Amino acid sequence: MRPYQRERGGFAMIMAIFFMILIATLLSYMLSTTTETAKRTTNTYVNEQAQLLAKSAVEYAILRVSGVDRDGVDNVVGNADDACLNGFNIQYSPNGNPLLDVNVSIKYIGFSTIGNTAANQCMNFINTISTAESNGTMLIDVYVSDSPGLMLSEPIRYHRRTLQKI
Repeated sequence: MRPYQRERGGFAMIMAIFFMILIATLLSYMLSTTTETAKRTTNTYVNEQAQLLAKSAVEYAILRVSGVDRDGVDNVVGNADDACLNGFNIQYSPNGNPLLDVNVSIKYIGFSTIGNTAANQCMNFINTISTAESNGTMLIDVYVSDSPGLMLSEPIRYHRRTLQKI
C-alpha cells in the first residue's frame, strides 16, 4: 500500500475528536442559555402577576373601606366589629400552591370628621392636618412577595403606595 495513507488516518482521527469537542461545547452553551432564559421568563411572569395583584389589592381595600357604614358593620365582608379596616393579608394560590403573599396596611388621614365610631377604632389614625380637603383620605400600602416555597432564582418584592379619598 501507499505509505502516506497511515499518516492521514491519524490526522482524520484528531479532526473527528476536535469536531466532537466543538459540538459538545456548543450544545452545553445552548443548554445553559435555554435554562437561563426559562428562569428569566418565570421571574418576569411572577413579577407581572405581583404588580397586577397589588393593583387588585388596592381596589379591594377601597371596596372594603367604602363598604363600611361607619356604625360598626362592614357591609362587604359582614364583620360586625370591622368599622375601621386597618389592613389585611391575602395569599394568592391559583392552583392550590401558594404563589404570592399580599400584605395591605391602611392609614386614615382626617378621619375624625367622617365618624367618631370608626375613628376610635382606627389604629393608624392621622389627625394632624390643617386643610379640610384632606379629611377622609387614606394611605394604602401594599406589599407583595413570593411565597417561601416557590424558590425563584430572584425573590419577588413589590410595593405599591396609593393615596385615596373616601
